[in-house]
Amino acid sequence: MLRLARFIIKKYWWIIAIFVVCVAGQAYLQLMLPDYTRNITELLTQYALDGIRADDYVAQIWTNGGIMLGICFAIFALNLASVFMQSFVASRYAAAIRHEIYQKIMTFSMPEYNKFGMATLLSRTTSDINQCKEIFSMFMRQIIMSPVFFIVAIIKTVTTSWQLSLIFAIAAPIMIIFLVVVIVLVSPSFTKLRHRYDGVTAAFRESLTGVRVVRAFNQEEKEKERLDDANMSYMKMDRRTNRYMSIVDPVTAIIMDVANVSIFLMSAILILGNMAINVDAVSIAGNITAVSGYATHILSSIMMLSMLFMRLPRANVSARRIEEVLHTEPLVKDPDNPIDVSTLNPKEIGTLSFNNVSFAYPGGEQDALCNISFETKKGETTAIIGSTGSGKSTLINLIPRFYDVSDGSISLDGVDIRSYSQHDLRDKVSIIPQQALLFEGSVKDNLLFGNKEASDEQIEEVLKVSQSYNFVMKKEDGINSKVSQGGKNFSGGQKQRLAIARALIKHSELYVFDDSFSALDFKTDVRLRSALKDYIKDAGILIVAQRVSTILDADKIIVLDEGKIVGEGTHKELYESCEIYREIVASQMDEKEIEKTLQMSRQVVMEGGEE
Repeated sequence: MLRLARFIIKKYWWIIAIFVVCVAGQAYLQLMLPDYTRNITELLTQYALDGIRADDYVAQIWTNGGIMLGICFAIFALNLASVFMQSFVASRYAAAIRHEIYQKIMTFSMPEYNKFGMATLLSRTTSDINQCKEIFSMFMRQIIMSPVFFIVAIIKTVTTSWQLSLIFAIAAPIMIIFLVVVIVLVSPSFTKLRHRYDGVTAAFRESLTGVRVVRAFNQEEKEKERLDDANMSYMKMDRRTNRYMSIVDPVTAIIMDVANVSIFLMSAILILGNMAINVDAVSIAGNITAVSGYATHILSSIMMLSMLFMRLPRANVSARRIEEVLHTEPLVKDPDNPIDVSTLNPKEIGTLSFNNVSFAYPGGEQDALCNISFETKKGETTAIIGSTGSGKSTLINLIPRFYDVSDGSISLDGVDIRSYSQHDLRDKVSIIPQQALLFEGSVKDNLLFGNKEASDEQIEEVLKVSQSYNFVMKKEDGINSKVSQGGKNFSGGQKQRLAIARALIKHSELYVFDDSFSALDFKTDVRLRSALKDYIKDAGILIVAQRVSTILDADKIIVLDEGKIVGEGTHKELYESCEIYREIVASQMDEKEIEKTLQMSRQVVMEGGEE
């Protein structure tokens, strides 16, 4: 947080300098008011003792009152200006932190995302930043105003009446000791409170995200109980924390009231004592009023600082959580000297090679992939198939370096992918996940996400290839049709096709389809894959699939089982030589159905067109 604070101070130092002058001036002017109150009190006391109407007394009272009114207007103007500057700087401070933490999160690889979790990253980016913003804003004002109040008021009190200043020598330490004890007791609770807040956020997020599953299985009550448990745990810790906090105001109020009463009691003693020796009591009466005003500022400055320090532990927890994100170094990093893509061998473009690749997840006891070696070239379609948990998605995640290999290497265009910058590597590869995600906006906006320079003609072309053209153009606004958050106004198959269109418009060297045809019907699947071959014939294609019908015509099929390659070849070769592949095929279709599927595929291709 100090690093960001220094950035704000460096950028807005002139605003902060003006703010300091305004706040210090406001505090000093407020401490001038008791002086004029003392003057008025002395004039009224003198007037009462004289027992005659004196016009000069009235004139002096009006003069002092007018000066006080002018000081009040000046205080108002300074306060208005300081509040504006305080809000301006505090909001920029929060924006700077939010920018920094977002930029940092964007550099994270999957291990860092898995380490923190989405719920805690959201709360750190929102709630924790707001905590830091509030304490920063409060700190700006109180760290200037409270010391000015305290120091100047103490000096004025001592010079006015050293006897009355003794009261503060007793009251101030009592208040400080009490506040330190409360802070020590309450600080550990804030750390636990933030962790339990994360638990509430996680439970609430999962319930909302999985609302369809919850309703489908009639588990509303169970989810309600789970959220209630997390909420109750947070509430109990919050209540325990507030129990300590709740005693601060009444105790500090009692200390301030006792101090004020003590001022009047000691003043009465001084007045009676001084009158016995015929010393003028008029000035003592004025001093009582002035010192009472100083007392309010002295003790309120301590209370304001105490409120600041009471909130510091909570903000400190939030700051540590933010710093934890900012100081986390991603496991996947760019090389110090990334390769210049313009120097690559044109003959190797579009070639992907796995060379004895092994991979284990962080903290995993065994490898998820073991000694994986294969190659796919430009213009080839390589398919990967295997049972659930065989490592298909893990293999796909290694290509764009969402994770780095534990052993071996992966080469693209004849170069180890770790030699590329992550930007250049991912610019060469288009990955279409099974769970298609569309962003809120329009169809055109979502496709421009793949290539912001694409024209409307190019957009329509990829919509035709992805078999999306008809259902998009049937909408009133065509490619400008609205897409709701998450693409909820489109079916699963439509979202998959739009996601494919978004990848195609990027014009990459390698296209990776991670079971991206799972929501398509047979005819649409065949037409789409047939159109793909013509559209991206100069790129490599890697398809991960569950359905055998999707990969029957692939140039090469790789069979995975428990993280190992157990078969490689065409459909015909594998059906004859690989038992696991035969089992997968047999679980979905027999030989007659295979032949029928191939015939239907040829027929659909010959018919052409979009559904």
